[in-house]
Amino acid sequence: MLHVVVAVIQDKKGQILIAQRDTKKHQGGKWEFPGGKVEQGESAQHALVREINEELGIQIESATPLIQIHHHYTELSVFLDVYTVNTWRGEAYGKEGQPMRWIGLNDINHYSFPAANTPILQALSLPDTCLITPEIKDEAEFRQGILRYLDRGQTLIQFRAKTLTTHAYINRATWLIKQCKAYETSLVLNSPPSQLDFANGLHLTSSQLLALKSRPETTLLSAACHNKSELLKAQQLAVDFIFLSAIKATTSHPELISKGWQWFSENIKECNIPVYALGGLGVDDLDIAKKNGAQGIAAISQLWKKSR
Repeated sequence: MLHVVVAVIQDKKGQILIAQRDTKKHQGGKWEFPGGKVEQGESAQHALVREINEELGIQIESATPLIQIHHHYTELSVFLDVYTVNTWRGEAYGKEGQPMRWIGLNDINHYSFPAANTPILQALSLPDTCLITPEIKDEAEFRQGILRYLDRGQTLIQFRAKTLTTHAYINRATWLIKQCKAYETSLVLNSPPSQLDFANGLHLTSSQLLALKSRPETTLLSAACHNKSELLKAQQLAVDFIFLSAIKATTSHPELISKGWQWFSENIKECNIPVYALGGLGVDDLDIAKKNGAQGIAAISQLWKKSR
């Protein structure tokens, strides 16, 4: 398997740097994120610095893991070690004569990428935090909290309401769907009643995940996982992102044993899907989450408190 490092380089305007592959190479003519082969005996971090300097003429100062991808083409298998480049020195240019462009995230779908890059595109479309809604009975309190959260520019919510009646769930979810659409925020519904349309977003509990044989008809699909077998099933169903728990002890799920960051990083090594760390976490844990390969963090109380 070919081990390749990949750099997602984003400037202060939010634009991403992409380059076009040589037409004579595998997947030639397609656009990609810059990077290259890890040499024998070389660490991924060293290869990243070396390759980006050779290709773009810049010196990476800091980078954090984004996602690891194993992909099998008919003629080649690749392992992509993907990093977000946080700071660098110099001005990037096509040092090897390769065409390159700075593009906005909204324009990224206008370019053809190798199939192995699909999880990178998915990771770039997701934010680094996801609110899981708390169990609040008072409707006015719930709506005020949601609107404060949306006003902060947050773009991903999982609607979880295990204590509501079916009627109350539908009413609250209907209102929430309308607000998220207005704010251009993605929403996944946790265990929605059959009467409710979940075509735009659905979240699967681990038991629901294991019971399915094919992906449900929904635009955005997430799943809760707690071990490698559940992570494997999530990949088989091609879910769009995963919540892996529990990293720390949590009052909302006291039955789950906290596993820690080493367990998290080891479990997601062969997971080709963006994974949110979950369990007793808040925004202060974002840095360590990303260093361990997480898309970001998901939380109930810690993110809800921020909306007060």
